[in-house]
Amino acid sequence: MNKRILVTSIPSWNQKTGSDTLSSLFASFDSSDLSNIYISGDIPDSPVCSRYFHIDEISVVKSVIKRNIKSGKEVNATAVPKSSSPATKNKLKIKRLRIFLWARELAWKLGCWKTDELNAFLDDIHPEVLVFPIENYPYFNRINQYIIDRCKPQKVIGYLWDDNFSYKQEPYNIFFKVERFFRRIRIRRLVASCTDILAISPKMKEECDKEFDINSILLTKPIYNHGAFKAFNVSAPIRILYTGKLVIGREHTIAKVAAAIKQINVYGQKIVLDVYTQTNLPEKIRKQIDIHGCCILHDPVPQSEVLRLQKEADVLLFAESLSGNNLTARLSFSTKLTDYFSAGKCVWGIGNADLGPIDYIKTENAGFVSTSDNEILEVLNEMVNNPQLICDMAKLGYECGVRNHDKDRVIGTLFNVIGR
Repeated sequence: MNKRILVTSIPSWNQKTGSDTLSSLFASFDSSDLSNIYISGDIPDSPVCSRYFHIDEISVVKSVIKRNIKSGKEVNATAVPKSSSPATKNKLKIKRLRIFLWARELAWKLGCWKTDELNAFLDDIHPEVLVFPIENYPYFNRINQYIIDRCKPQKVIGYLWDDNFSYKQEPYNIFFKVERFFRRIRIRRLVASCTDILAISPKMKEECDKEFDINSILLTKPIYNHGAFKAFNVSAPIRILYTGKLVIGREHTIAKVAAAIKQINVYGQKIVLDVYTQTNLPEKIRKQIDIHGCCILHDPVPQSEVLRLQKEADVLLFAESLSGNNLTARLSFSTKLTDYFSAGKCVWGIGNADLGPIDYIKTENAGFVSTSDNEILEVLNEMVNNPQLICDMAKLGYECGVRNHDKDRVIGTLFNVIGR
């Protein structure tokens, strides 16, 4: 394509983070055309980009007091980072509290991130195209607005993949409403600065088009390995796998699944749930999840190992909160689902019925769905009583992936948006 493309992201393009939506979308592009600016501390290990620039959040915070601290530098995507320590995980959990989020935004507002190093990097790559997710974090949206104003790219492409603009997530929370009011101002300005907006799900497209009076372009994570669905023999006991963070209510959902499995396994081991997570759970929750003979808690593993584990599993569990207290994923489409569909194994979605990914699985008939405690036990009993259903559902999920997330079509759409 021979266009200089800059992609910004909060997480680094590192297999440990599991945040590979953007890197997978650009994997078919020439890496020499691509650069990335990211925020998180993990060193990138993806060959998709030729150049990476890191704005270090800790240094930005320190620069509020020590103004001469360098908060940004170009890095090489060669080193393999060590696993995050429990202390780091605890810090990440703390950041989810509203008061700490506000403090973080204040630090970014006062800190020094518009550095000579960042400006030199931007001037050197001189991007013709800027692609970025429109996030719920004002600091990240300000960074992208700064890049737009400084570099004046020919094309500015924003990607909406979470409900970062409506009041529907927490309609009765006055603090949320005040916070969202001011964040909507920034997001509206950012959307207005874009030449194109990408929407990750049909539900997102419908609402963001109405909210911003635009015609967004539907684009989700592509599936690469095609071919006929491969039937498999269901294990005895049935193997269920969950990989990912256990936050914003997911930990309680997994605990409910573990409790239901314990109930079923009273008369013999029928089902085993393996959970791989980087989240440092409180001891109380750990005991509710790590149940001998029913559910096993494991340390996190690299994405390459996750793919191997998926091949060995019968059911891939997608878990969100069952309560209506947090509807962050109301409009989103979890890209984890495309990985699940691609694996050719049975998908089981558990969560509030209003959440986008749960609605998607149900609407597309792409797997089992549970939206209440009772339905968790019902689905587990269905699996035990009729294991063939697991393979049947796996085929439906695989067909959904091929139908809606074909690599050539998805990448072709992105090529057209950038090239036109």
